[in-house]
Amino acid sequence: MTSYFGSHYPLYVPPSHLDDLKVKMTIMTQTTTTETEPPTSAGIVIFGATGDLCKKKLIPALYKLWLKDLLPENFLITGCSRRDPGVQIWKESLGYYPDEFLHHLDYISADLDNVDTLRHLPDYLHDNTYFLSVPPERYANAIINLKEAGKLNDPERSRVVIEKPFGYDYKSADNLQSVVERYLREKQVYRIDHYLGKDTVNNILATRFSNIFLEPLWNRQYIEEVQIFATETIGCEGRAQYYETAGAVRDMLQNHILQVLALIAMEAPCRMNARELRREKTKVLAATRMSPTIILGQYDSYRSEEGVDPNSSTPTYFAGTLFVDNWRWQGVPFNVMTGKNLPYQCVEVVIKLKAPPLNLYEGETNDRIVMRLQPNPHLDIRMDIKSPGLNDDLELATLTHAYPEDRAVDGYEKLLYDALNGDQSHFVHADEVMESWRIVDDLLCEGDQCQIRTVPYVYRPGSWGPQHKVDQIANWDYPA
Repeated sequence: MTSYFGSHYPLYVPPSHLDDLKVKMTIMTQTTTTETEPPTSAGIVIFGATGDLCKKKLIPALYKLWLKDLLPENFLITGCSRRDPGVQIWKESLGYYPDEFLHHLDYISADLDNVDTLRHLPDYLHDNTYFLSVPPERYANAIINLKEAGKLNDPERSRVVIEKPFGYDYKSADNLQSVVERYLREKQVYRIDHYLGKDTVNNILATRFSNIFLEPLWNRQYIEEVQIFATETIGCEGRAQYYETAGAVRDMLQNHILQVLALIAMEAPCRMNARELRREKTKVLAATRMSPTIILGQYDSYRSEEGVDPNSSTPTYFAGTLFVDNWRWQGVPFNVMTGKNLPYQCVEVVIKLKAPPLNLYEGETNDRIVMRLQPNPHLDIRMDIKSPGLNDDLELATLTHAYPEDRAVDGYEKLLYDALNGDQSHFVHADEVMESWRIVDDLLCEGDQCQIRTVPYVYRPGSWGPQHKVDQIANWDYPA
């Protein structure tokens, strides 16, 4: 069999039992177990197939799914790009994979800005997923042209996976969403935030809603403060061209951190499905506001990195307070810190509990619930106990459960699996995106007319940011 492009069609089709390809699969997640009927055949088209994301994340994730027999027997992965290195050279550029897997890979030259080239994409499979691993400014044209080419006409068997960021600010996100609404149904759009594919992030919901002893404490009566850290020890590492347009607010705060905040603060959904999960997250984000207590920073060697404007005001650091103005969380500060070139790399949530109403023992109250999401993920419950001896002194005791990393799956593996099976539970709804941009929009202001200071303070690499300002926000439980 030959493809439309004159090369041997690499798709493996079993010689018999084609009518038996419908099989039941049990999908295990952190939160629920459901039975679904996967498509009998699946086409995965990756635009930007010569880029790093495809090579380092997407193909390895699909390979792992294949090894676990979690892809349909009849599937084709088609790499697409403006360049045409040829199918064999492209396959070799991906690294080593067994021939049995490479048999399912093909490559064509196609341009998202050229409708005619898109019409030649494979459409002989039952189900097609189009992954846009391209610059965000191309998303709108990509959707319009794929639709015009007839590739997105069936909402039941065609979908688009979009990498973050969805928009550059509130206005651009609104414009992009207008395009999405005009050409697609929401059920066809899968907005990736790779944090939502991480086992440890999904474990937040399991920890909260599977343990009744936590629920009575999870409110403003017993929680004094929530701290969220997403810190890195590295700088831009050659990604200055991207980072100059993103900064800490667009790169981390608007998406990853606000999604973690939503999972910590949301109400329990009435059932564990995409509609109800995303509804509750949207409600939390709609109630969230940025306080004036914010600090933007920039490490002092940032402007000397290649590709950075010598007068750059791009923040590499954010620390500030957010509030969730609803019945459960009114008045509880959510203190957030994220940045590059900091002393320790981690993603961590610290739930500080209030002190007892009457302090009968001397010493600081250390009651905490700590969720370390990476690295070395674990759950700590910290409490005060009496120190051995004659005095009524207190000491800290910690109950720890280490999350089994050897059983965890990669975020992209989880998200691609869900997308191929039509499960949007771990993807971001349009309403969540718009509320997130609303929250941070003031931080993106430039010039003298800004309501808050957006000019970053300089901080020393290896410190916790502009210390003279940061310590005014909170008594931070710095991760270690």
